[in-house]
Amino acid sequence: MQQILFQEINVEEFKKILSDIIEEKLKISPRKELPEKKTVYLNRFEVVELLKISLPTLNNWSKSGIVQAYRIGNRVLYKADEIERAIQSVKNLKYKRG
Repeated sequence: MQQILFQEINVEEFKKILSDIIEEKLKISPRKELPEKKTVYLNRFEVVELLKISLPTLNNWSKSGIVQAYRIGNRVLYKADEIERAIQSVKNLKYKRG
């Protein structure tokens, strides 16, 4: 193990040495880019199958804002993560006491 001894070094020289070391390390290590999160779109029939509902119900939910729909030309698409967020848990109060 190497030993480093500091003898009469001022603060400015110490800062310069540290910044040089940090810059050198940043140049050596490759930057890891975050993977892009791809948005998965579902058509109306896929959403109906997933939620086990009818097309008119999905249309009503889209109009009331329960599920957000996106239109591209004549196609109506839904984001898969928004469909998952739209599903909410229901609290069962039947056996709750107190």
